[in-house]
Amino acid sequence: MAFANDIVTINVSITNPPIPSQLQKTGAFISQGATTTAAGTLTLLTSVADIDGILAPSGHDELVAMNTTYWAQANSQTAVYVLELGAGTASDGVIALNDFITENPETIYSFLIPRAWDAEPDFHTMAGNYNAPSTPVNFFVTTTILTYEDWSQLDNCVFAMVEAPDRPITEFSCAAPFQVTLAWSPSSAQKVPPLAFSFIYGVTNYPTRNNLTLLTQLKAANIGYVDLGSEGGLVNTIIKWGHVLGGNPFNYWYTVDWAKIQLELDLANEVINGSNNALAPLYYNQNGIDRLQNRAAQTLRNGISYGLVLGDVIMTELDPTVFAVNVGNGLYAGNAVINAVPFPIYTKNNPSDYMLGKYGGLQAAITPARGFEQIVFNLNVTNFVS
Repeated sequence: MAFANDIVTINVSITNPPIPSQLQKTGAFISQGATTTAAGTLTLLTSVADIDGILAPSGHDELVAMNTTYWAQANSQTAVYVLELGAGTASDGVIALNDFITENPETIYSFLIPRAWDAEPDFHTMAGNYNAPSTPVNFFVTTTILTYEDWSQLDNCVFAMVEAPDRPITEFSCAAPFQVTLAWSPSSAQKVPPLAFSFIYGVTNYPTRNNLTLLTQLKAANIGYVDLGSEGGLVNTIIKWGHVLGGNPFNYWYTVDWAKIQLELDLANEVINGSNNALAPLYYNQNGIDRLQNRAAQTLRNGISYGLVLGDVIMTELDPTVFAVNVGNGLYAGNAVINAVPFPIYTKNNPSDYMLGKYGGLQAAITPARGFEQIVFNLNVTNFVS
């Protein structure tokens, strides 16, 4: 508070950082009548025992197996939801899930799907509607060696795997990679590792004896399975191969989703804080564009330090056509580049946008970081001794 006889008056403004998005740490088991909760209800589980309070008297073996395998993983502190869709057929469940996602966008990042949905044509159709990079939704699907070929190789939102034929009834293998991906917490101190070959627990490895042809076919179809790390001298069970059906590693699309979520969050934060800072308001001019570009560049630098994005950040100020040509020619290959069309060029090319407060001149090109999946070593053996 300032008084008339004060020599100095201090005006205070506050700049707040954004609260980190938790979307990519949010997952749900799908239940169809296995709980006593109402259809459309989300119930949060923070420990393996929490599910006991919501189980229906019968018909809950699969849900219990999901829960048991999920909490058996190494970093099992990540809470998870149960989404009750109500009793019914697989087709009924698909309709209910689609309605839930439509009415609650960007609420749940990954869904663990009941086994029966694998053979449901309506679910295949539904999954195909969520392949666009702008829809951060994932479905973890248990398929079989008889049905996996029915899946589309265009489904970037589907992580599918087969289970070992001799698994116990208490195991739901797909819950393991589902939990691993939800437990990721990107930071410079906790980088995101490749999903391929991640250790998983409480699961049964798929038998390899007499199955070389089958396992080769599963790999070619981007179908995951549990293996042992024996090739590396380890007895741990591991994920092979960590790909979504579309062919890219799960980390690839995780990075795309992370970039979309964080860039939106950070840029909106810059704009809102810029409207509440009398010392440095954010105006629609070249200086304001520079601030937005710098903020986006910092987001991508974070992605690099978190093990998500490859290379270094490059900032350019080019006409969008020139930038597109440069990207197409591979000028920035292996790096994260962010272009901000200069104020004079943008307002000349888009004369009505200034009066609307609209700026569409930010463009970025990134390369998601990948892990090694195959090493080729050339060994020469010689009989010469001198």
